[in-house]
Amino acid sequence: MLISLLTLALTLPLEPDVALGASEQVNAPALSRICESQTRRTLDPAQLPLAQSSHVQIDCQGYAFLGAPRLAEFVFADGSLTHVWILVEATELDALETQFDAAYGPADARAEGFSAWYEARAAVRKDVPEALYYSTQAAPLFEAWFSGQGG
Repeated sequence: MLISLLTLALTLPLEPDVALGASEQVNAPALSRICESQTRRTLDPAQLPLAQSSHVQIDCQGYAFLGAPRLAEFVFADGSLTHVWILVEATELDALETQFDAAYGPADARAEGFSAWYEARAAVRKDVPEALYYSTQAAPLFEAWFSGQGG
């Protein structure tokens, strides 16, 4: 199923000014606007398979998602925003999955712990209730995990 960029812009709940694949500097103005507060953490690159030299996470408090302020974790590997985790309540998972199905079509992969939509580069994680949006560069890693081939 092909999803146009316009359709994605209208249905993707990730803030449209956030640029997956872009640097922390490029994303800084959007994060300043959409986060009530931010905490920047530098982590060991070994904790993130996508990172060779740097792993930075910006915890964004108050990120507006599905009608409520949330914690969103913006993860940068080697200077590039690779993915965003947005924490939700466990009671919201079914509704979130239904919304993603409506926006992106049937999930490409479903398991007890997640549902994933590859073309949209989005997922619903159920073991830790979160929405995930990931960059093109992170797609091989996440999609291998979703297909049961990743670690």
